[in-house]
Amino acid sequence: MPELLSIINCLRVFFPKNFETFSCIIAAMVSMSGSKTMLNISRYTKNEACYKTIERFYNRVIPWVEMNLILINKFISFLGLVVLLASDETVASKAGKKTFGIDYFFSSILQKPIKSLCFSGLSIIIPDKKKSYPLLMSQLIFTPEEKEVAKAKKEKRKKSKGGKKGRPKGSKNKKDKAEVLAPTFRLLQEQLIKVKTVLKLMIKHFVGDGKYGNNTCAKLCKEFGMYLISKLQHNSELYFENTEPYPGFGRPKKYGKRLDYKKIPPECMVKEEIKDNEITRTFQMALLSKSFDDKLNVVIVQKIIEEKIAHVIFFSTDLELPYQKIIDYYSSRFQIEFNFRDAKEFWGLEDFMNVKKDPVNNAANLSMFMVNVSHILLDKFRITHNNQNSGIRDLVSHNRGVKYFNETLKLLLEFNTNIYVPESIENVTSIGFIHV
Repeated sequence: MPELLSIINCLRVFFPKNFETFSCIIAAMVSMSGSKTMLNISRYTKNEACYKTIERFYNRVIPWVEMNLILINKFISFLGLVVLLASDETVASKAGKKTFGIDYFFSSILQKPIKSLCFSGLSIIIPDKKKSYPLLMSQLIFTPEEKEVAKAKKEKRKKSKGGKKGRPKGSKNKKDKAEVLAPTFRLLQEQLIKVKTVLKLMIKHFVGDGKYGNNTCAKLCKEFGMYLISKLQHNSELYFENTEPYPGFGRPKKYGKRLDYKKIPPECMVKEEIKDNEITRTFQMALLSKSFDDKLNVVIVQKIIEEKIAHVIFFSTDLELPYQKIIDYYSSRFQIEFNFRDAKEFWGLEDFMNVKKDPVNNAANLSMFMVNVSHILLDKFRITHNNQNSGIRDLVSHNRGVKYFNETLKLLLEFNTNIYVPESIENVTSIGFIHV
């Protein structure tokens, strides 16, 4: 596949001895059917790379961050566009006991903890294009200390049920201990340190879902020179800044009146839309929270339908950011979910069979690397076939058709060299297309 080779050729520097193995694995993945396991890949690369060769490739330490960045910088134009950094977690269900890092993690789809692997993905998002480009996948592994803390919290919750409320009798004030990061934010910090050494883009904003909407993540973003954009719970306690004059004694009062979500001051409203029986109002204001160190730029989207009121709370630590950009930037965060979907459905994130640490890491990062490759290939494929609706399934079907045609042609040429080869084989390669 000359087109694919021209795309990944810029990564040859990372594979001085086995670039051919890397290229044939990528070529196999964009044309093969079935699960993306090492055994299945070897069936499509048997003439170029056997199973043992592919196994040795998966056991290497591969610089996925640098590879993804080079690929993105070469083929994606950022000129004049806002670039965001986003993170989210996903789980890949696994059976057995030997897979590195296997544990019980919460599945948002099944709404319960399942035996699985948990990965945290870090991506570059371009809001104007509504596209997300993965940089790195890291596996979440609980340390023994974190397991002990989780166990202690679980026991504490059991004891507190039906017990006495309030402070235990005889307890004394304790000095503040050094803050210990939760596993999610410990992993995020490690990812940001790794990315910071190679990322040359000036990224001002980090976007995360409600799990990242807390002071820990805000401080982490501040440490790396970024502003946080996230979402708060619908019942979060927010306060206006105190405007009363200083009485001349005692500590100055910081918090003013608490925000009532049913009676938001009308002067804070920046937009109102009325459609049929539905009223949508958008409010923006600078507010304080006792859970955050700094002031927050809060945007509340309120919907009123037949006197029933519901609202969503977005926020940013960037006090200068307009309300529309906060909403747009947060909504573009969902593109990372599409990356996870594509990686699981098409590129093997859900069905790899590796069990050791490095192979598991490489399998997960390879699946996200293929998301970037598919973005680039799809842009070219849609232009070539003059169809903007073409998807990954069409792309894979086309490449599989080309591969089958070429393999069949090789067999026929062994018996008869005087075979007419048509200029176009579109009628063969388009058999499995969904978007015609």
